Amino acid sequence: MVVLMHSLLVVDDEFNIRNGLVTSVPWETIGVRVVGQAQDGREALELAKTLAPDLVVTDISMDEMDGLDFTAALLELRPRTKVIILSGYGEFAYAQRALSLRVSAYLLKPIDPDDLLAQVAEAVKELEAERDLARRLGEPSGDESLGRAVIRRAREFLESRFADHETSLEALADHLGLTPGYLSKLFKAETGRNYSEELAHLRIEKAKELLLHSNLKLAEVGTRVGHPNPQYFATVFRRATGMSPSEFRERLT
Repeated sequence: MVVLMHSLLVVDDEFNIRNGLVTSVPWETIGVRVVGQAQDGREALELAKTLAPDLVVTDISMDEMDGLDFTAALLELRPRTKVIILSGYGEFAYAQRALSLRVSAYLLKPIDPDDLLAQVAEAVKELEAERDLARRLGEPSGDESLGRAVIRRAREFLESRFADHETSLEALADHLGLTPGYLSKLFKAETGRNYSEELAHLRIEKAKELLLHSNLKLAEVGTRVGHPNPQYFATVFRRATGMSPSEFRERLT
């Protein structure tokens, strides 16, 4: 049986560290093979254009182009690549930017090979889940990324289920064939909101529509948007809009 190996590019400006990452970590045990190595971000970006790696392990502090600028440029070209950052910097600003780039992991030096292998193994699981999902959804066309395609499908599901007060992240993840943790991460990355915030936003928008365009009683509006408890509906509506449902209806109709 042919085993699919995931390709890895290693980037570090220190030869001994780079060579150690290439030769000393048992990548084959998690189905990974090193296809290239680079000493700075600029060289790595050129290699990535031809090698198309599934995974990248990169240092931050390098001449020519640092690891964060390289990661940003790489993900513009290949948004599905999984990037693990290695850093000698513990400052929050570096980690914050790395997280904003949606890297898979941010590890502080000195690197424990077992920790690195475990993080790359998690990234491999994400790759395989995404590829399976892409097959089931059909490859996104045009400019739509897989992440946006998943969120579009998720929103379609929520549009049909938002009134069910038992609608959950777990149910949505099961519908899409994803893990709840991965779906939650994807929601935050693609929309800026987590699943609960997305569902709450949808319910409030639907409630506004019903308040403005129907004569339904307030309790019935709440029930129709997944909040069968009138007091709780009034509370969440006020929290979101600054007005009670009745005030909203009176002011805007």
